[in-house]
Amino acid sequence: MVIAHVRVWAPMDSEVVKIAITLVNNVASPLFALVMGISAGIVLTRRDAPVRGWVFLARNLVRGLLLVAIGLGLQELETFVAIVLMSLGATLVVAAPFALLPVRVLGAVTVLVFAVGPPVNAAARAAFAPERVYSPALVDQVLQWFVLSTHYRVVSLLPFVLAGVVLARLRLTARVAAGTLAVGLVAGLAVVALRVSGRGLGVSEVVSGDVPDALLDVALAGCACGAVILLARWSPAQPLVTALAPVRAVGALALTAYALHVGLIALVQRTTAPMTPYESWPLYAGGVLAVTVLACWAWWQLLGKGPLERAMGLVTDRIG
Repeated sequence: MVIAHVRVWAPMDSEVVKIAITLVNNVASPLFALVMGISAGIVLTRRDAPVRGWVFLARNLVRGLLLVAIGLGLQELETFVAIVLMSLGATLVVAAPFALLPVRVLGAVTVLVFAVGPPVNAAARAAFAPERVYSPALVDQVLQWFVLSTHYRVVSLLPFVLAGVVLARLRLTARVAAGTLAVGLVAGLAVVALRVSGRGLGVSEVVSGDVPDALLDVALAGCACGAVILLARWSPAQPLVTALAPVRAVGALALTAYALHVGLIALVQRTTAPMTPYESWPLYAGGVLAVTVLACWAWWQLLGKGPLERAMGLVTDRIG
């Protein structure tokens, strides 16, 4: 997601670059939601003090509200970043009761939620006045988090959070990872088929949250998640996994990394001329990325949990 944001400063002259940037940009939010669901599922299934029932619901309610609060704070920085935390927080609250369902039922609910997402998004766009998509009024902001945003919506993120819970409850085995990769590849074929038929990406109008966009999210998130799990479980790849420790640190401190890089972008916007980051994009985009990764790695190595993760834990772990 850091790359998806700092890429705004990079030139988009090459078609290859445009495709690469589009893929990186599209994979960020669904993969974020998928990993959040995996984290919730691990809490449900871990052998050491699993959290279930009303305690699980209450903790995720508070965690979701804290994500919304942090997101609203980051939004006040007025960067070009479309803050995802409000939609993610609301999604976590909605997803928590479903996460307690039997895993087979939860799997069916996940498929159903994914299937109804595009028509719900389309119905919401038709039902509400277009100006409400950007309105700062609180009721309109809540509508944006759930259905109206042009970037992130509960309706679109919910199936990924639920899918993450399913994967974690199935123990993230190599077989589960291979199945996740297969689902991603099938969704990718569907994206290609839509394009060939003249209804998909690059050949017709595609709106965030419609069928081609949703299928692309599944393709990218499924392939990325499945491939990473398989790689992590493949013994010959252990030196590579070890070498990627800085990247793993960003994953371990995901919330802190998110807030840090948004803060760095805000700092750049406030301390430079408007066009400077575009004219010197390797310095500024690369700098924000490098500082975020290295800071998270150093913190992870020296202190473990990130400051925001630790603060959130102090609040939610007291429940129950």
